[in-house]
Amino acid sequence: MELIQRIEGFTPKNDPRLLGKAEQLRPVLHYRVAGPMEAFVREETGDRPVSLEELPRRPLGPGDRICLDFGTHMVGRITLSLGSSGSHPDAPALFQVRLAEIRRELEEDPKAYHGWVSRSWIQEETLRVDELPARVDLPRRCAFRFLELEVLDTSPKYRLLLQEVRCVTESSADLSQVTPLSIGDGLLERIDRAGLRTLADCTQEIFEDGPKRDQRLWMGDLRLQALASYASFRSLDLVRRCLYLFAGTRFPDGRISACVFTKPAPEADDTWLLDYSLFFPVALEEYLEERDDPETLEDLYPAAMEQIDLIRARFTDGILPRPEDGEATFVDWCDGLDKRACAQAILLYAARHGRNLARRMGDREREADLTVLTERLEHGARETFWDPEQGFFVSGGQISIASQVWMILAGVLKPEEARDVMERSDAILENFPMQTPYMHHYYVSALLQAGLAEKALAVIRDYWGGMLEAGADTFWEAWDPAHPDGSPYGGLIVNSFCHAWSCTPVYLLRRCFSGSPQAKEAPQES
Repeated sequence: MELIQRIEGFTPKNDPRLLGKAEQLRPVLHYRVAGPMEAFVREETGDRPVSLEELPRRPLGPGDRICLDFGTHMVGRITLSLGSSGSHPDAPALFQVRLAEIRRELEEDPKAYHGWVSRSWIQEETLRVDELPARVDLPRRCAFRFLELEVLDTSPKYRLLLQEVRCVTESSADLSQVTPLSIGDGLLERIDRAGLRTLADCTQEIFEDGPKRDQRLWMGDLRLQALASYASFRSLDLVRRCLYLFAGTRFPDGRISACVFTKPAPEADDTWLLDYSLFFPVALEEYLEERDDPETLEDLYPAAMEQIDLIRARFTDGILPRPEDGEATFVDWCDGLDKRACAQAILLYAARHGRNLARRMGDREREADLTVLTERLEHGARETFWDPEQGFFVSGGQISIASQVWMILAGVLKPEEARDVMERSDAILENFPMQTPYMHHYYVSALLQAGLAEKALAVIRDYWGGMLEAGADTFWEAWDPAHPDGSPYGGLIVNSFCHAWSCTPVYLLRRCFSGSPQAKEAPQES
């Protein structure tokens, strides 16, 4: 599945008033200076440790490679302090710097990557320094744990010295302000800590989807980041800013874009995803559950309702998705998955949240309309997708976990039916298996909604805990334990190993398992 959409002559519809409010909510970044914790020389026979005290005096010539381990994931700007040994430098120092979020990335050959995401995201810089000693600031903000410097050439008269490397980290979240989770379970506490760092490193002037690649605001990621933040950093103003950005720059017909660029100025991308658009009213309603904010409700309510109206108009008779609706729905990185049942369920899910928004707004006419819509969507889902003989939802002839999850979250099944489906779900997990922490979040949420808390906790242990065992400091964009080197983009080297949609154990553990208020995944009938 390649997610590339391009519209010739695309011009977003901007609302200066909403974008102005978003700008007023720009957060302050926190900075911290960090240095490497360990160093080693990379040689054909293996890695050889080097003491950090020795490193500034160690001469580096052509072909030498030194790797620095900063001990954990970092997002920030790197400065190199360079010197020389031997005779006066009579030629520029030519060297390459590579950054890697996980050690495995350093084994990849950038020239061998031919995937569909631009190779320009690969974090490598070739630098030429004419005069030594010198201080060199790398031109881009980086996301990394490991920094490798390879000397390409100097001259026979001198060698390069790497005297100091430091990173000034950036985030608008402050890890020191969050109380560590203490539940007497070491693995779950480690999972929470990694989730917090994942969220913090993605919490910049917006909620970025990943600090290594994309570095922009995606609606599907924002919804999950916001949930995790409500349970930890409480960055409510940043959630509000991001909602204003989505509403402030949209498709000409009013659709919320799948993602928004913020530099050099806010601009909606010409990529649209049905489910991401519908998550706007969901995220707005969840924000209002955390904060009484009549101004934001009044400002963003029209855009939220418009998303539901635009998408219901696409459906046959307003309730059944067409094949193209399924194709425009993301759900997960899973090739060949029929997504029409998911599209149906997500519209119902959003309509339930939209009805809550209408109730908050005092819009009785809209509330009544959405009540009728939810009833029709629920009936249509059962009539079209439910197979009573097999006891599963069937979409395009497929019985997938994604269809079951979203129909349960949308409230199509009675509690006892939902529990039965999810108790038997192990039998269908290999039918179009889940590829991402994003889909695993919704799977865990469906287990919780079906009353299977122990099974949900086991998934968190096995899946997110499996990433930790595989060497994660922060949680990854895509992770299939059966294919650990897999990539939805055609190459591991462009995968994001600190990704927003993967941070939700913070929300799940703190809100659903530690005695704090339970968040409902599907608003119940009232």
